[in-house]
Amino acid sequence: MIRSAMVPEASTATQIFVDSTGRRKRLLSVAGFLVAFLAALYIGMVGTSVVRASDAALTVKVGALPTATSASASASAAVE
Repeated sequence: MIRSAMVPEASTATQIFVDSTGRRKRLLSVAGFLVAFLAALYIGMVGTSVVRASDAALTVKVGALPTATSASASASAAVE
């Protein structure tokens, strides 16, 4: 009879990673709550910035405005 390599044999070994004190569970729970709190704080900050950005007026960069010399140069070029 040939046994498949995919079927594990039943073992009577004891568990290797046993934490009877619950310290690992508490540590992971505290770390999970801390990560969830920081994520909620970040999402709140992003939401606040989106709400504030919709109320803010659009700004124009100074370099995008036409200067007096470029306006007069384009006007004189159009005349020629």
